[in-house]
Amino acid sequence: METGKMINRISNRLRRRSKKAQETLGITGAKGNILDYILVESEKHNVYQKEIEKEFGLRPPTATEVLKNLEAEGLIVRVPDETDARYKKIVFTEKADKIRNVLRREIEESEALLLTGITEEEREIFMKITEKMLENLEKEEG
Repeated sequence: METGKMINRISNRLRRRSKKAQETLGITGAKGNILDYILVESEKHNVYQKEIEKEFGLRPPTATEVLKNLEAEGLIVRVPDETDARYKKIVFTEKADKIRNVLRREIEESEALLLTGITEEEREIFMKITEKMLENLEKEEG
């Protein structure tokens, strides 16, 4: 019971920090969370709508609507994947550069704050434990 409670507390505090940064840009709610996610994940791999649906527990029509709104605002574009044109990867536009930089700075500052006073070994142990916890939850989901 204590473990889930602590994870929720950390998550809530991170969300509040992120929300403040997003509000300064005029971005709120799901849009801001999805932009944060696209920013972080697109630096590792191509991001697609299916991934956003899974990450945020969104039904396809809901995800489509949010992404259409972000596109209409000129913050993202969906471009055909180089290997399979049926899939559209989601990328930031040039217009979104300011937003991307503010979001990146907030994410980096939050990460640094989280890790203050924590050794690399402690961080690695934490990551291993939380990855196992996530696997446990995902197994239950099916």
